[in-house]
Amino acid sequence: MVEYLKGQTYHGRLGKVRNSFTYKVDFVFFDENDQHEIKMFSHNKINLFSIFDRDHGGPRKFGKGFSWAREVFSRNGIDLPKMKVKLLAQPRMFFTRFTPVSFWMAFDAADKLIAVIVEVNNTFGDRYSYLCYNDDLSEITKNKIITSKKALHVSPFQPMEGAYQFSFDVNINKIFIRINYNHDSGGVIATLEGERGPLTSQLILIASFLRPFGSARVLFLIHLQALKLWIKKATFSARPKPPADSVGR
Repeated sequence: MVEYLKGQTYHGRLGKVRNSFTYKVDFVFFDENDQHEIKMFSHNKINLFSIFDRDHGGPRKFGKGFSWAREVFSRNGIDLPKMKVKLLAQPRMFFTRFTPVSFWMAFDAADKLIAVIVEVNNTFGDRYSYLCYNDDLSEITKNKIITSKKALHVSPFQPMEGAYQFSFDVNINKIFIRINYNHDSGGVIATLEGERGPLTSQLILIASFLRPFGSARVLFLIHLQALKLWIKKATFSARPKPPADSVGR
């Protein structure tokens, strides 16, 4: 079943220059083998809501989708019997394709979350993926914090040093993801949360009316927040060369 997550995201900047915002976002959550009869949603075909493999997994615009995610998991020893991989991502809407972050989630045969690839895109055309899992491949629960060193320049108003702390609460009713970015002079708290439910054409129409242009709207909001930080005279950091590796832990 293809699922819909009527999500809400929050970003709160810490440190000397404070800034925060909350807005609604639309995500789909599905496995490549999910069968559906949703007229307004398609996988690898143009529709009102659509997910294209080339938008996810691997280089931007040249992604390989689910095959890439499975290869990354397998290369890192995450290849359990009957493992299911699902993608949580903002769909294309009206041909827009930018999404700041998507999540590839691996579940074992008992539907326990065992690994996540956090696929991050910046507005400069770069992409980097953070691989999150426990060394013993035990279930990732809401109380488990997974730490990764920051590798990709995302905001020009944040430095490159520091680390991310990821936590995932994924159950049959809802999804709650929290990302804490910490560095010596401040950091950012970012969350994504929403209730899970079946995707329908009616929900797609409602989302298209309430939040038209989908990810293009998100891109506009990102630049709007950047303008606010510039007005507040937040410290500007030039974009460094992106990392040579595209995936790291």
